[in-house]
Amino acid sequence: MKRDYYEVLGIPKNAPTDEIKKAYRKKAKQHHPDMNPDNKKEAEQKFKEVSEAYEVLMDPQKRQLYDQYGHDGVSQTFHGGGFTWDDFTHFDDLQDILGNLFGGSLFEDFFGSTGRRPRQQTQRGGDIHVIITVSLEEIVSQAKKHFKINRFEQCKACAGRGGSDIGTCPQCGGRGQVQTRSRSFFGTFTSVSTCPQCQGQGEIVKTPCTKCNGAGRVRHPRTIEIAIPRGISTGQYIVLRGEGHHGRGGRGSIIVQFEEKPHEYFERRGDNLYLRILVPYSKLVNGGSVDIPSLNAKQEKIKIPKGSSAPEIVRARGKGMPRPTGGFGDLYVELNLKPLDTKDRDLGRIIEELKKYEGKPTPKRRNR
Repeated sequence: MKRDYYEVLGIPKNAPTDEIKKAYRKKAKQHHPDMNPDNKKEAEQKFKEVSEAYEVLMDPQKRQLYDQYGHDGVSQTFHGGGFTWDDFTHFDDLQDILGNLFGGSLFEDFFGSTGRRPRQQTQRGGDIHVIITVSLEEIVSQAKKHFKINRFEQCKACAGRGGSDIGTCPQCGGRGQVQTRSRSFFGTFTSVSTCPQCQGQGEIVKTPCTKCNGAGRVRHPRTIEIAIPRGISTGQYIVLRGEGHHGRGGRGSIIVQFEEKPHEYFERRGDNLYLRILVPYSKLVNGGSVDIPSLNAKQEKIKIPKGSSAPEIVRARGKGMPRPTGGFGDLYVELNLKPLDTKDRDLGRIIEELKKYEGKPTPKRRNR
């Protein structure tokens, strides 16, 4: 079983960014394999575990997905459904934390003598952010929604290579990174950066493709269909992995954020619904049932207890919004007195006759 990311770093769930960085700095130094020569294999696993936790908790979108859905919520954001070093986007932080600790380049020490590190996240295609407005009815029915995007896709003319006559980059020798060494009073420092000539690809195209101008990708309009997740609410996300822009390192994702349309009658608070209705005086006195608006095709009724007052709240269990984990919230209906047509002469006579049953006004005791 995967451990909780907050537990891995030893921080509370409301920890700010600075506290996450501080905790990771401590754990990364503690579990670096060179600090554990007698048990390097276990140290590598722990070092990777704390780095995975750091990757998720330092990314606001991944952190929100994790807080809402746990490990399942973020697994789809990783290549192959599980974290690898290809998914890590904070190598500069690692360089700052550990580069000077071991007297040289972190990537020479940890990832091999060549100084080559996993390709940067930026080599994958970019993510596409979409906001979809949904009604309460669509959430209840888990309706299908369509939206249009204009995304980069692999150029078919050059199969995404950008052209022909492709060779090794002369500046970085195919590594995709270049190293810069500098000396100071404190010693020799080595920094690693993306090769400016090949942009981290390790290759250069001598004859660019005329269809994509050497980019290896072209834009195409697409229509995407999704089913609205059960019980989704404003501000929540789903991630469509592999549906974003094409890149040489793989496709990005589509991040779909949901916003609710204001409803004509219902107000949503979490999983519960709130509704106000106007009830005839006779129903309040004698009780009975009345029709109420519904979020599905079924006819809904609410039972009015005999002797009800106005305003008064009636609770209908299980008539609220569906919960993501199963079950339903409740519906709270506020009963209000429906105004009478005072212009009707017969009504005036009936009201006069009603006075003898009403009694005198009396003060109402305060609730304590």
